[in-house]
Amino acid sequence: MAVTSQSKSTKFKIVYSLGLDKDGKEVKKTKTYSNLKHNASNEDVYAVASSLIGLQSNTALEVAKLNESELISE
Repeated sequence: MAVTSQSKSTKFKIVYSLGLDKDGKEVKKTKTYSNLKHNASNEDVYAVASSLIGLQSNTALEVAKLNESELISE
């Protein structure tokens, strides 16, 4: 059985550090941005994320590009 994939949506997320909680564990917040063009390059996504990070007072821990695909059986 052959399975193909069809791109559904592309997003990117930035994970921020908000500091430590009372137990010394790192508190994180994730902000996700939707409706990216599926063919947006990694460099372009990172450039936009870097610009948004520059507007924040919190430290960014991670930038991730998320591609969602539908798997179709043929």
